[in-house]
Amino acid sequence: MKLGSQTVAPDAIPANGQFSRAGEFGPGSLLDGRFAITEVICNGGMAAIYKANDLQNGGSEVAIKIPHRTAEADPALFSRFQTEEKIGGELDHPSILKFFPVKNKSRMYLVMEFLEGKTLFQLLGERRALPEAEALALAGRICEPLQYLHDRGILHRDLKPENIMLCHDGTMRLMDFGIARVAHARRMTFIGFAPGTPHYMAPERVNGRRGDARTDIYSLGAILYEMLTGVIPFNHEDITAIMNARVTGDPESPRRLNPKISPHAEEIILQAMERDPDKRYPTAAALKAALDEPAKVKLTGRCDRLEPSTPFKRGLRKARAIALWTVVPVAIQVLLFLLLWHHLAKHGK
Repeated sequence: MKLGSQTVAPDAIPANGQFSRAGEFGPGSLLDGRFAITEVICNGGMAAIYKANDLQNGGSEVAIKIPHRTAEADPALFSRFQTEEKIGGELDHPSILKFFPVKNKSRMYLVMEFLEGKTLFQLLGERRALPEAEALALAGRICEPLQYLHDRGILHRDLKPENIMLCHDGTMRLMDFGIARVAHARRMTFIGFAPGTPHYMAPERVNGRRGDARTDIYSLGAILYEMLTGVIPFNHEDITAIMNARVTGDPESPRRLNPKISPHAEEIILQAMERDPDKRYPTAAALKAALDEPAKVKLTGRCDRLEPSTPFKRGLRKARAIALWTVVPVAIQVLLFLLLWHHLAKHGK
């Protein structure tokens, strides 16, 4: 995602002033007689993001996210936009991206505050690893909007450096609520992997479980791991291998990758990334307390009890994964169709 003068999403395709995918909008376009497009900020796989002036609010600058027509036609992708709009519109926190409600829209789009800055993803791309004090302080700041979400029963479920905006004015924004979930909401069914980013996904999510606030805490622990080591935990070119590794083993010791990391910071990371949710920090507030005063964190020797991941047996496990994530859901849908057909045929006689 992109809000500002720099590209945010790693898969975004610079548009150079043209909306190359959808071919609908560009500088000078007017959306719904209200939003005057001034710049194409980025053009990604699902949507394009524009800078615009809101003519009904004194020409104030806003960012507008418009899904491509192909995304609008896909029920799952369209649902993500609806989720992001609904949840985003209910939030009011200085460190969470602000959404502006718009009535009588001609099509699906999201209107958000326009921010100047760069994402944590970009920052890490430039600097690789951050000094410990800076990384701990930033992680502590992320805990604040995260606790705000959890207090309202909302799980982000896609915490990653790309979704953390560091603004030029020193503020920060948590972004992208496309797969966020309200704790009491009905479960959605997906054919394929659980939605989210594998590199930061908690083990329980890999296993298809709902997760809770501690699921987001795991993701933040993985982000802190990367901020301090310059390396993504469980990094591998094969997504299935990444998921297998985090379910069956622990990450490599952070201090082995970067000896400058203190034992206390390592303890914080490893507790946040415990495979068992019950062993993680129970709340974002508890994690923040440790981040604010790392010297008071009790060292438990977690770093000496790390278990390597079980080697990935590609043939058998991949076959099981295919059956679990593709064949089984399709079979269930076919069965339901046959039952419905039988019911209709029976009552039609």
